[in-house]
Amino acid sequence: MKSRRRQRKDRRTSSSLVDTDQQDSSLPLPIDLTIDIFSRLSLKSIAISRCVSKPWALVLGRSDFRDLRLTRSQARPRLLFAFWEGNNLFFLSSPQPQSPDEMLSVAADHHMSFSFDHPVKDISASVNGLVCVRISGHRFVNGRRFKVEESVLCNPSTGQSLTIPKVKTRKRVGIVSLLGYDPVEKLHKVLGMIWLLHKGTTMEHQVLTLGGGRGSDEKLTWRMAECGITCPCPSSAGTQNICIGGVFYYIQAHMIICFDVRTEKYSFVEHPKRKLNHRLLDCNGKLALVPLGKSYYFDSETVKMWVLEDPERHEWSKRVYGLPPMWKDVVDPEESLVIVGVTGPNEFFMSSDYSGEPFQVYYCNFDKETVTRVVIQGVGALRSGMGYSIYTYLNHVEDVKLMEL
Repeated sequence: MKSRRRQRKDRRTSSSLVDTDQQDSSLPLPIDLTIDIFSRLSLKSIAISRCVSKPWALVLGRSDFRDLRLTRSQARPRLLFAFWEGNNLFFLSSPQPQSPDEMLSVAADHHMSFSFDHPVKDISASVNGLVCVRISGHRFVNGRRFKVEESVLCNPSTGQSLTIPKVKTRKRVGIVSLLGYDPVEKLHKVLGMIWLLHKGTTMEHQVLTLGGGRGSDEKLTWRMAECGITCPCPSSAGTQNICIGGVFYYIQAHMIICFDVRTEKYSFVEHPKRKLNHRLLDCNGKLALVPLGKSYYFDSETVKMWVLEDPERHEWSKRVYGLPPMWKDVVDPEESLVIVGVTGPNEFFMSSDYSGEPFQVYYCNFDKETVTRVVIQGVGALRSGMGYSIYTYLNHVEDVKLMEL
């Protein structure tokens, strides 16, 4: 009901502005007020408004509009759900309940799909509104088959996608592209790592900045970045790398590599375990490790986590949380849950990695000893029968800036 009222409100707002704009080619309101009005519209209304007139499109392309809309979105982040089938990738998002105290139900009210020339193989986490997608397949030229592997940036908020240019190298090697964000300069950067297939170590590191050109005709290219340490080839899996506070962490074999997105400098952190088979999480701004592939059931008893307290001193703290007594009464006995992230001091967010019906997420607060179940409407009905494997991301923000190289 709230969603319908919001749509009607957006239509009334858009209609009044359209009528005024038709009477006068200039903007009828002060620019600050116009930007404020636009920043409150839904994504669908913003997309429609871009097509109404050139003055509107210019306003919606301004950096101050994008910054205001992004600030509003960061204050009320969303849950993002992603799944794929063959060459098609689908996104849904819903409001993210903030520390709910009772059982809730929210609707996935934004849908976006992308179609590619080759099958989807992997997707990254949402990095300040953008997602990096790896696609792979084959193409035939003059009867010969060639392998094709590309990385594509997708913006679930605008529906725009952008194929990342190929890294320039003459060597026949493997390439992994990772997406990071610099919160100071407000820029996305892609880190491309070229590695020797037979050695499994990286030999070149190149960086590409999105939207950092000084002019619209300036084409940015890959540039070299100094690593300084021997890096194992990173996994492309989204659970094995993460960007926190402008620092990109990725894990492989026996190392945790750190890449400062702004300075483009590398460092590393010694890990607390002999073998690193962990999922990387953002724990209130700190890097955290939880066992990769670990599932939690209604009869589980504890959650274990390593938190990086001091990167320079390589200091970690081990935390063991006992699940609240009400855990067994709230969690569905047929569900297996994974830890998606941390939503506050000693509060975990868990979700199924399968689009069952109903689709439920859980907030587990260890200080209050509460467990809250939230039903996400519209996710469980994605497919009849077996359903999809689904990825859930916390703190997704809606970035309405159009991507450019």
